[in-house]
Amino acid sequence: MYDYNYYDIDVDALRQDMKEEAMGALFVGGFGGAIFEASDIDNMSDEEVIEKAKREGINLGNYRI
Repeated sequence: MYDYNYYDIDVDALRQDMKEEAMGALFVGGFGGAIFEASDIDNMSDEEVIEKAKREGINLGNYRI
């Protein structure tokens, strides 16, 4: 498995998709913590966004530059 880093990844697109997914949880399931998660994603470094995406099982290959 390729170990992606922020040089290989369109982090802005990844960050946006992760925020939209978090906000989708709010509107669909009423998950109030989604607002905080979306805010946290905004404040994360590129490396932190990539690590969170890895933990959540997001396919980083979809965001490869």
